[in-house]
Amino acid sequence: MIIIDKEKCTGCGLCASDCLLGEIRLVDGRAQEANQVCYDCGHCVAICPEGAICPQKGEDQILEYDPSLFAIDSERLLNMIRFRRSIRHYKEKKLPREVLEKALEGGMYAPTGRNSQSVRYVVAEKEKDMLVREALSTLNQLSEEILSDPGEAKITKLYAKMWQDLYHSYREEGRDGLFYGAPAAVLVIASQKKSPSTAEIDGAIAAANIELMANTLGLGTCYCGFFNRAFSRNRALQEFAGLKAGEILVTSFAIGYPAVSYYRTTARRKDKITWR
Repeated sequence: MIIIDKEKCTGCGLCASDCLLGEIRLVDGRAQEANQVCYDCGHCVAICPEGAICPQKGEDQILEYDPSLFAIDSERLLNMIRFRRSIRHYKEKKLPREVLEKALEGGMYAPTGRNSQSVRYVVAEKEKDMLVREALSTLNQLSEEILSDPGEAKITKLYAKMWQDLYHSYREEGRDGLFYGAPAAVLVIASQKKSPSTAEIDGAIAAANIELMANTLGLGTCYCGFFNRAFSRNRALQEFAGLKAGEILVTSFAIGYPAVSYYRTTARRKDKITWR
């Protein structure tokens, strides 16, 4: 919901033309808000040259655009993306809460379908070992089913054997082969109830934003697809995450200070692009 200051409004019409839902119209040369189906996307707040529009909540989060603070050189950004690596070795160094919160803030500003902002996060620090124990136990059980099935693909059986090795390494040595001993694991959860057609992509974009922020803070991350596989079959993990009806785990990742250094980028296959 928004509030329009009629004294500041000059009637330029930019807010009305930028409103996807037609929630703003010009009346007697001034913008008039309807606030009937507004989903607080903030476009009208951001586009108004006079600053005549403000949200009913969150006004303290609004920043005026300043090129010296907001503009990022495209080549430097691309180089940062080129250089990112999945980190599988972490320092035994605690993550300060304020650093982790700064990384997660990147997810808050990711776009979501209908501006639902329905993505949430569960950060496991003290209880991360429970996640590893439960997930590896589930994967070990699943591996037995896969290896006994003659119809399973070779790659699937390769993963099944890997899960068994990870399980025994954890049981015998306490080795965390899922989150690689990182000080924290982050679960990204989205609501299909609030955003039925975009929940998965909402969570994925938020996770990508967080990963970029983490890199700027000297942190490393590594997505954990194996954990997602276990999560779908393990009630204890779902209860730990407080999973509600209509919610899904989009992804999970380890996060912490890298214990390894990389000195160059790597090669990638060229994208397949069709120009029409």
